[in-house]
Amino acid sequence: MWHQLGWIVLIGAVTVGLAAISGLAAESQGLQTVTLHIDGMTCGACLKDVKAALAQVSGVSVVEISMGKKWLFFSDYADARASVTFDPEKAGVEALIKAVEGAGGPLSAYKARLLSEHAVTRDR
Repeated sequence: MWHQLGWIVLIGAVTVGLAAISGLAAESQGLQTVTLHIDGMTCGACLKDVKAALAQVSGVSVVEISMGKKWLFFSDYADARASVTFDPEKAGVEALIKAVEGAGGPLSAYKARLLSEHAVTRDR
């Protein structure tokens, strides 16, 4: 059991390290990161649809979606946030919001609004 726990901790550390490296790479390339609050998500399929829609926007390099927790184990989809890193020369916040709202179907309608914006200057 302890051996398995060690592997889980190792995999978690590698994942966090890779996320940090991708953030540093984004800064060196002059990319921009925004955080969007997403309303209308109710399940894991919604999360998959929104993440796929954002990833298809031209210039988007990283999409991370997080949500709060209800009780101990259950996800709180009412508090969904998407952190999106993109090239501001290829895409804008309006395109990201449009992609989120366009990801909805007949049974789900998503709304997105900008929470924060982190501009990174381009090194040239």
